[in-house]
Amino acid sequence: MFTYVLKRLVSLVVTFFVVSMIIFSLMHSIPGGPFDEDKMPLSPAAKAKIMAQYGLDKPLAVQYVRYMESVLRFDFGIPYQSPGETVVALLSRAWPPSFLLGGLGLLIGTPLGILLGIAAALRRNRPVDYIASAVSTLGITVPIYVISLMLMLVFGVWLKWLPTNGWGNPVSWILPVAAYAIVPLATFARYTRSSFLDVLNKPFVTVLMAKGLPYRTVIFKHVLKNAAIPMVTIFFPIFIGITTGSIFVEQMFRVPGLGSYFVTSISKRDYPLEMALILLLTLMVGIAYIVTDIAYYYLNPRTRIK
Repeated sequence: MFTYVLKRLVSLVVTFFVVSMIIFSLMHSIPGGPFDEDKMPLSPAAKAKIMAQYGLDKPLAVQYVRYMESVLRFDFGIPYQSPGETVVALLSRAWPPSFLLGGLGLLIGTPLGILLGIAAALRRNRPVDYIASAVSTLGITVPIYVISLMLMLVFGVWLKWLPTNGWGNPVSWILPVAAYAIVPLATFARYTRSSFLDVLNKPFVTVLMAKGLPYRTVIFKHVLKNAAIPMVTIFFPIFIGITTGSIFVEQMFRVPGLGSYFVTSISKRDYPLEMALILLLTLMVGIAYIVTDIAYYYLNPRTRIK
């Protein structure tokens, strides 16, 4: 197992550098630049001075090498849109809203989705099964910005129960948390139902029932344990995806999180911030899959590598 994890870590490092090269090249290949302002254009001398200050006047290969040398020292540079602080300081300030709202959404959506999936599997082809199928299908297929818009329209505009934007008041967290919760709820409901039905049809379940074990013991001790294994593979990627911020949710609800800064970093051509966000997401997704493999290794002995 140690050798396997070591190989995956090496693969993650290689992926990290490959992604950094691709993104760095793509960012600089797009026409224009961070200091090409139409409304208030800079003079050639002023623009040349700023370009030299940020090292943008150097060849692209030199810029990349210098940037990665700084990254290895955990220095991601200074964001162009907020030159009074470092990228690390900005991310430290922007991550808590994303992590809090995304974490609450995951905390609410995951158990509800699992319970709904279990109920659907145990009551197959009954009303609860149809409801679970409808919820999971809509939650997975309908774009998150449409769901966010409907929540704002119903609870914010029509009923006027909740604010549709803001961050300071905890009441304003309800709608974005609900939007965040839809994805894990729908995903876990679908996977739990499918996994539960698969385990229920296994011969060992029939044997346990024939031996006279209580129905609840069979379901919650044996079936649930085996059905939970596939769900591990989706939990950590969903966790990373949600807690690092949603572009659409944060933009629509005006949440000052990572998702909002990701949009502004692209629109304002903020190279240091854009690179930091993409590299951070790449690293976290890679780690999430490694942790998933380790958890799967201990939960399912059949997958263990000698």
